[in-house]
Amino acid sequence: MTLSNKMIESFKNKPDQSMWNYILALQQLQNALFELEKDESDHDVLQDLSTRAIEVGKDLEKLLELVENNLKE
Repeated sequence: MTLSNKMIESFKNKPDQSMWNYILALQQLQNALFELEKDESDHDVLQDLSTRAIEVGKDLEKLLELVENNLKE
């Protein structure tokens, strides 16, 4: 679920509220993945959940950097 550079560029033209809505949705997804990890004992499932949570975190980082750059402008 990694955001492409093209997708990141398209966010620059979106209203701030749309960007924040997407950021909040990604945070909720990451929180849900963490919750699923708590009760899971299967190694393969845990690895998949962790991988997905890390990917979401990277997407969040990209979007928050974009927000930060927009605030500087």
